Amino acid sequence: MFSIPKAAEPLAQAVFQARVFSAPTYPRFMALMIGLIVTMGRRTVSHSLAAMGPILEGHWCNYHRLYSWAKYSTWSLAAVLVRQVVALLPPDAVIQLVADDTVDAKGGDHVWAKSAHRDPVRSTLSKTVTKFGHKWLVMCVLVHLKGWDRPWALPIMCGLCISGKLAGQIHRRQKTPSQLARQMLMRLMRWLPERKFILTGDYQVVTHQTVAFAQRHPQRVRVIGRLRGDANLYAPPKNPKTPKRTGASPRKGRKLPSPQKRVTQLRPVTREIAWYGSSRRVVRYVTEPALWYDKHGNNVTPIRWVCVLGEPKENRDDAFFFCSDVSWDAASIIQHYARRWNIEVTFEESRALLGLETTRHWCRQSVLRVTPILLGLFSVVVLIWQKLPEARQQVLATATPCYRKPSLTFADALAAVRRELWEKTLLGHRRKTTCLSSLPPPLRNIILWHLSAAA
Repeated sequence: MFSIPKAAEPLAQAVFQARVFSAPTYPRFMALMIGLIVTMGRRTVSHSLAAMGPILEGHWCNYHRLYSWAKYSTWSLAAVLVRQVVALLPPDAVIQLVADDTVDAKGGDHVWAKSAHRDPVRSTLSKTVTKFGHKWLVMCVLVHLKGWDRPWALPIMCGLCISGKLAGQIHRRQKTPSQLARQMLMRLMRWLPERKFILTGDYQVVTHQTVAFAQRHPQRVRVIGRLRGDANLYAPPKNPKTPKRTGASPRKGRKLPSPQKRVTQLRPVTREIAWYGSSRRVVRYVTEPALWYDKHGNNVTPIRWVCVLGEPKENRDDAFFFCSDVSWDAASIIQHYARRWNIEVTFEESRALLGLETTRHWCRQSVLRVTPILLGLFSVVVLIWQKLPEARQQVLATATPCYRKPSLTFADALAAVRRELWEKTLLGHRRKTTCLSSLPPPLRNIILWHLSAAA
């Protein structure tokens, strides 16, 4: 077994103690993960094995089978990752969760469960652009550590979203993004029985069913989402204990105007709040509690809705949000939803720096494993970086004599972790004990900088 840096030992030990892998599979998995971190460009298994060089033991096909054939549970890996990520937060802090979907583009005629999905990045209101691949719902934990100018969204779990038609073809049960979000939330509640959660998502994630689930567990879960301007809102019943003619108690009162009509009737409030991109902005908003009615499922859920008034001069329309907790103030609801933007940054950096969408797997087992593992590497890199000594954390990937970054980015964390892996694991291997120490220190630092900063 090869040596790993001290900063990676707690995470490696947690995976080993959880008994996720068998004895032969564990070192192969660790070697492949190191290869995925230090590899540049495509994150295929072949490229990762080429980067690892003499550290590899056994035939190369054993590493390819880690995705398609080896027996282990990605849920068990997620449980280990969740506990490591949550340990970065204060013990009594409420865990802020954000969930959103992303499309992992895949080409080829034999890719399992591949279908066409709307590309949210390239699509507009007047034109829809489709992308072939897999649609994943990703759940992240917002973590704010020293040296960062904003909270980072660290992925902890993800699930594959498939349509009803495709589900019948591949003999798999269909799960909507809302159902997947609730399933992940139930897992977190089971793994962390003492913690409280706030889940933030868009229209597809936070639905009537998600709000109803949160209100069944009001002491542990709150959800925040987007609201349509023409939502069906009702007042509370005047006499909730008085039964109707049918014998059932009334659940809603009179019909209220829709949020987009009600905006003109309420008095706006002006306040400076935390906004997107770690900035602050003065916004005008109106808010009101109401009962939200779902005519399809005949469900009534109490919510507090908020409308951030748009600015025609800045080409901004009214934006509607809501929270399952009626007692929450409007400013907190707006600020929590603004933090959801950090998950989009995670998706972009995963594609640019960790090779998301560059793999070539096609069979069912590989499809269900590769993307969750690549997204999980984002959190793994941050966990290893956080354990590094402070002097080694300040490896700025794009720093030059003429430019210094005002705050750390994920590229800097990845560069610091890569440097540690190159120095302690790859170039410090027993077969290459003198290849690095024999070089002059200035030349050694230049080589390590180029190896770690290349992306």
